[in-house]
Amino acid sequence: MALHRPTADAIAPSQWRGPRTRSSGQAPRLLLIEDSSHFQSLIALLVKRELPQAELHVAEDGISGLAMTGRLDPDVLMVDLLLPGIDGAALITRLRSHEQFRRLRLVMVTGLSAAERKPYEFALQQVPVVHKTRLVEDLPPLLKSLVAERELVS
Repeated sequence: MALHRPTADAIAPSQWRGPRTRSSGQAPRLLLIEDSSHFQSLIALLVKRELPQAELHVAEDGISGLAMTGRLDPDVLMVDLLLPGIDGAALITRLRSHEQFRRLRLVMVTGLSAAERKPYEFALQQVPVVHKTRLVEDLPPLLKSLVAERELVS
């Protein structure tokens, strides 16, 4: 598993070339948008253990995450709900409004309770939510399922 952290060059608009055509033989590309270095590390370890062939890219805020999504065309996007710059709900809403991201598989990662997530329900429809206290148990099988689904569609 390769872990890629953004650099200024990695997210510059001049670098964006639009979504790439992906073949089923390519390694799955995952993007994590998470501001906590603790959860970045934990998710990176889980991905490395469960999907060693995957490319994992990490953005630390919503703005750079949005730019990286356009540039990388990931197969799976894992988004924290509360982010600096633009929150995860607004980010998902923006992505869903663009045709090029229709095949993108989304996962919301949050520490908020179900009651605290109520104001964000508009964006979370049909998006699996993994609570941060259950990452180790719930995220690996979900990621495996989403990657397998991607391979069936490709």
